[in-house]
Amino acid sequence: MAILYALVARGSVVLAEFSATPTTANAIARQILEKIPGNVDSHVSYSQDRYIFHVKRTDGLTVLCMADDTAG
Repeated sequence: MAILYALVARGSVVLAEFSATPTTANAIARQILEKIPGNVDSHVSYSQDRYIFHVKRTDGLTVLCMADDTAG
C-alpha cells in the first residue's frame, strides 16, 4: 500500500505536508480539515474519486493520509 499524500495539522493550520503524486489532494485535505471539529477526537475515512482519505485527530493534532482505493 502506498501513501500518496499526507499531512499533519493543528486545527486547520498545516504543519507538514507530503505529496508523492500531482493531485488535488491538498485542496480536498483542507476541506476535510475544515469539516472536523477541532475539539473532538476522531478517526474517520472519506472516499473521493478513486482515493480514500484516512483522518485521525487527537488533542487537536490531525494526521491525514490519502491512498488509492485499491490499497484501502
